[in-house]
Amino acid sequence: MKAKYSINMDFFNITSKILESWVWKCILKNRHQFRKGLCWKVGNGTKIHFCLDNWFANDNLATLLAIPNVFQIDTSFMVSQFISPAKEWDTLKLKELVDDVHLQLILATPIPPSSIPDSVCWGLLGTGDFTTKPATWAAHGIDPMTAPLLGV
Repeated sequence: MKAKYSINMDFFNITSKILESWVWKCILKNRHQFRKGLCWKVGNGTKIHFCLDNWFANDNLATLLAIPNVFQIDTSFMVSQFISPAKEWDTLKLKELVDDVHLQLILATPIPPSSIPDSVCWGLLGTGDFTTKPATWAAHGIDPMTAPLLGV
């Protein structure tokens, strides 16, 4: 039986307090590793940062476009700004920011017909399920998709 958990994105913004347990402090210290495996599912696009979040490919747009310094781009864009009222991708706006290869990947990302909230899943294996082995591989720079399958 698998437990289903929701991820509160505030987890990435909280600070450690002096009286918290050592385990919790270690989790907070290494949460950036966990973020690498998160993948957003597009709903209304209001919670997904266009350039900084992983939502249409295996990495965020800033990394995919090899932008060395995120201060060079406008990180305030949300995915919702590129979704038309008709629930279609605004191709003209997208063409201003991305090349044709990434444009095609974005256009292949489905937009739900109703205005549902964005959601987060674990994206390292493609199943949405979290397991510790692929998370450990990712933390050590090993691609879980090409790592040996030893009882994932």
